[in-house]
Amino acid sequence: MKYLTIVLLTFLVASCANVLGVFVLQSLDQIGTADTDMKNLPYGIAIGFNLFLALGTFPTFLNLMPWVRNNNFWSTLSFFLLPLVIMSYLAFSLEEEVLIGIGFCIPYIIVLTVFFVRLRKQNDV
Repeated sequence: MKYLTIVLLTFLVASCANVLGVFVLQSLDQIGTADTDMKNLPYGIAIGFNLFLALGTFPTFLNLMPWVRNNNFWSTLSFFLLPLVIMSYLAFSLEEEVLIGIGFCIPYIIVLTVFFVRLRKQNDV
């Protein structure tokens, strides 16, 4: 249950951070300045990126097995390998907007790192 909570909370917190970031950037007229139907598309892209990253975080359930949970290397791979691969693919598929793609993924990785560190401290005690 705690691994599902990690996936869901990471998705929700990172999505809120991204939506807030897009709102601030639109308020400052940095993005979405054109008066078209696609003005709110960055909100959907930000949440979509987080959804893909959340689906890539499901290997964290491998930590239910003691040999993965007790090994730092395998535990770290189960948390970060697939999300980092997905982040790289999504970021570089945007071609000219690589920094925007990485910017949408960074909050997810930061929140996932916080949960990973907390989980490792709980398991070491």
